[in-house]
Amino acid sequence: MLCGFRKKDSQKVFASFSEKAHGPFSCISCGNDLTLKKGRIKIHHFSHKPPNKCSHGAGESEVHRKCKISVYNSLLKSPNITNLDVEVNFGIVIADIYCVINNIPVAIEIQRSNLTVNEITQRTEAYHKLGIYVLWLGLYNEKLSELKYSAKAWEKWCHAVYFGRVYYWTHDSTVVPIHFGQYQHYVDDTSWYDENGQEQSAGGYYKSSKRYKTPCLGRELNIASDFNPTQKQPWNGGSVYVPQCSILSDRAPKWWV
Repeated sequence: MLCGFRKKDSQKVFASFSEKAHGPFSCISCGNDLTLKKGRIKIHHFSHKPPNKCSHGAGESEVHRKCKISVYNSLLKSPNITNLDVEVNFGIVIADIYCVINNIPVAIEIQRSNLTVNEITQRTEAYHKLGIYVLWLGLYNEKLSELKYSAKAWEKWCHAVYFGRVYYWTHDSTVVPIHFGQYQHYVDDTSWYDENGQEQSAGGYYKSSKRYKTPCLGRELNIASDFNPTQKQPWNGGSVYVPQCSILSDRAPKWWV
């Protein structure tokens, strides 16, 4: 986690602007003690002192922290954004980044590998109750530029929520939307003889894969300027359930066939 409370005056502080002499520090969620970690390689951050059961900060990778601080620093330069903050505790949910974009309250959440679809759904419902529009971001990886991609459960969920696209952070406040199209795999032509000695054949055609999809990349988008607030009604499709929610989605037309 990038932030914690400074116990002596109950002020929320960034790890990057703090020193051990300023401590002790406590978690903005559970109130338990934190350790300040300021090395030369990793982004400065806080971590819970063991033993600890608090979920805040759990599963955060270095790239996750890098994403948060990069988006925050970039949005600081946008004149249409106010109330910008990192790791904001709303009681029922803690936003990775919170801000007001053109008078619209927005929570930006960076997907972590340990978050389940149920947890993402619950957080999305919580933001809707708070009147906050949520933008879920994945972390871009090179496999998304390949022809064949096996989408994870959370990606399938976001694909349904954001009208057939998933947003991935690349740098600063820039994200790339990706639509997952059908992946066609070739079924080889085979032949055999049945019990009556008759030759049979099958295959020799293309078939849509159930496991794999083909990523279709859209143009780069800026969080500060290329998104609109949208109210989405509940939807249920197979194994994917989307609750009534308030989301931030882009204005770009479909780029896939």
